[in-house]
Amino acid sequence: MKSKVIIDPLVNVYYAGFYIQGLFDIFEKQNIIFQSTPFESIENRSENFNFIVTSNGRNIKYSIHVDDPYDIKENHYNWCDVYGNVNANFDKTPHEYHAKLVSLTPSFGIRVWNFPQTLYYCFTNLLKVNSKVNVRKFIGKYRRQFELRLPLEYYQLINKPKEIENYIFHLSTLWQSDEWSKNDEGVNRVRANFIRVCKSIGSINFEGGLSFKNDSSITQFNDVLYNGTMSMRDYIEKTKQSLLVFNTPSFWSCHGWKLGEFLALGKAIISTPLSNDLPEPLEHGKNIHFIENDSEEEIKKAVFHIINNTEYRIHLERGAKEYWNKYGTPIKSLELLGL
Repeated sequence: MKSKVIIDPLVNVYYAGFYIQGLFDIFEKQNIIFQSTPFESIENRSENFNFIVTSNGRNIKYSIHVDDPYDIKENHYNWCDVYGNVNANFDKTPHEYHAKLVSLTPSFGIRVWNFPQTLYYCFTNLLKVNSKVNVRKFIGKYRRQFELRLPLEYYQLINKPKEIENYIFHLSTLWQSDEWSKNDEGVNRVRANFIRVCKSIGSINFEGGLSFKNDSSITQFNDVLYNGTMSMRDYIEKTKQSLLVFNTPSFWSCHGWKLGEFLALGKAIISTPLSNDLPEPLEHGKNIHFIENDSEEEIKKAVFHIINNTEYRIHLERGAKEYWNKYGTPIKSLELLGL
């Protein structure tokens, strides 16, 4: 008897599309349905990605935490049998929640369906949850997934892009900073330091900066701002071309989508220390290059070390891709949950 999968139609597809793709790959689309009934007891259902696998008469309930904070969502945890978390932190999570908790490699948004399929799933799922949602926001998530993201195959190095000598690309968000999320002191400053280092080295051909919204605090980052827009396709291609990439914990100290993207692309990654757990720790010198602190001096030392050592750079690229293939793909992520 083939396994069947039931997915909550209230799912936030912009964040959960990665895992929906994995379920399609493992179980095939004809064995997957969207149905509200099994999930109606969960408060704030759309916060996590919830699904049920039925096999040999047994139902196993899965909940995947895709948010930035590591905190366990208790209502989802109590409902499920297995709780996956892309920002798991076992040291900070009370021991009572460890039993079901599984650490996952960070995922990122991908486009799952073509345009007709996106419309179909959007409106059929809307009919199944119409009384539970803000219709405009619900449709907007499907629209964003289709318009702003690309299928997973775009992250595969099928055709190696033309090399640009000493080219480094970095484009990231300048996050709004306030008294609760002090992003100017954290992620914004750290990324700005990397950009300043790259701009200060005459031999580096740098492109990018911090992309900002009108409500962002930009006064201290005027020298590293990126004025303009860039398609997702160009972002991926330029990241492929970049000699190296830079990672740091993002909003609320989460891993962020960039770490997942960099591993999927098989990049030589310079990174400040991570705040949360992974299925297996990334190893300095094997699949990532960790720096001791986020000072410009430390970043510059790492940049020079990688751009002047081709063998080491290629070694890091291979290590990142191997890690992704072992722990990070949609299928491997679901296998970590026991599927």
